[in-house]
Amino acid sequence: MRMYFRISISVFVSALLLFSGTSVYAQKTVIKIALVTPEGSTWTNTLRRMVDEVRAKTDGEIDLKVYAGGISGDELDVIRKIQAGRIHAAGFSGVGLGVLLPKIRILEAPLLYKSYEEIDFVKERLYKEFAYDFDKQGYILLGFAEAGFVYFFSSHEISGPDDLKKIKMWVWKGDHVAQTFFSTFGIKTFPLHLADVNTGLETGMIDSFYSPTLAAVAFQWYTKIKNMLDYPMVNSTGALLMSKKTFEQLSEQNQSILKEAAKKYCAELVRLTRRDNDEARAILKESGVKFVLPSKQAVSSFEENAKKTYEINIPELYSKDLFNKVQEILMEYRETCKAAKRP
Repeated sequence: MRMYFRISISVFVSALLLFSGTSVYAQKTVIKIALVTPEGSTWTNTLRRMVDEVRAKTDGEIDLKVYAGGISGDELDVIRKIQAGRIHAAGFSGVGLGVLLPKIRILEAPLLYKSYEEIDFVKERLYKEFAYDFDKQGYILLGFAEAGFVYFFSSHEISGPDDLKKIKMWVWKGDHVAQTFFSTFGIKTFPLHLADVNTGLETGMIDSFYSPTLAAVAFQWYTKIKNMLDYPMVNSTGALLMSKKTFEQLSEQNQSILKEAAKKYCAELVRLTRRDNDEARAILKESGVKFVLPSKQAVSSFEENAKKTYEINIPELYSKDLFNKVQEILMEYRETCKAAKRP
């Protein structure tokens, strides 16, 4: 009887510790996050603040480790490492996102969006749809981010459409969307990995690149060119994704903590990125980079080339229905803005 009693107490205590004592048996989950952005950048600094908050709110049960500066490879390398379980989450540009979910590149349709507010409105409307689609691919969409509006930079004059046909433009290796867009301009492109752009500019392999102003400064590319075409071509989107397999290993409480923190810091990252892009414009001007306005002929050419790009990308990347849906969302937003301005 005494033996039975001792066994019963032992089982009871073990069960109590197992089901209620997370502080006793809680397991730490290490989540490795890859970033191509360098240490000290807005992306990296903001993610490290998120790491500290998540670690504190989960009592150390989630420990996120940030691998910045592209030490995990480019975005295609990171995707392979996530699939192999060596990396668990990453900040992606539209290039990496498009590999996993081609339709996401609708957010980077050239000349489709006129302002940050339009981008925000469309992302909010389509967030659940994109999250569902990423989930089906084995990823959790933790939040959207962005690099900002993209401009053309060159060592040569680039104000007119004919000027663009004379340059040697870098294109991100594997970015078929950018490649398609440039082809409609008749621009010669040279595919390189992100880490090789500086070398390409130094050796003369390329003499031009496309980039948000912040990236041009952060990667020091601007020191090797003279002109920036002051006409935003496309908004460069981004997002923080996590392996669904890793995410589902977390408790429901920790999943909620991570999601809430990611949403908060992705929103903060967007705000800071937009601020930093404005500051980068000032740095470019102070450094002597010439801001060139396109001619009217060039603007008309850009708009025609954008339409050609849409035709090529439908249905290869996104459906006609999705394209029309985005246009309807934009029309709704613009009409609302017009109505708000009426007396």
